[in-house]
Amino acid sequence: MEMGWNTYRAFWGKGIANEAAAAVLNYVFEVRRELKVRALIGPGNESSRRVAERLGMTFEMETELNGKTISSYMRERA
Repeated sequence: MEMGWNTYRAFWGKGIANEAAAAVLNYVFEVRRELKVRALIGPGNESSRRVAERLGMTFEMETELNGKTISSYMRERA
C-alpha cells in the first residue's frame, strides 16, 4: 500500500498534509487492515519527509521510479 499527499502552496505550513495523511494512515491500518504502508518521496522534498516522520514512518531505502532516485519511507501496523 502506498500513500501520498500534496497541497497547494497557499496552504503549506498549516498542518493540512499532516492531518489528512494521519487520517488516511488510520484508515489504512484500522479499516483496510493493511500490514504496512509506504510513501515515496522525491529528493529535496523536506516537507514531505517531515510529514512522513511525524506519521511514524521511517526511511526504508532509496529506489528508482521512472529513472529518478526517490526515498521510500515505511510504517508497519502496530
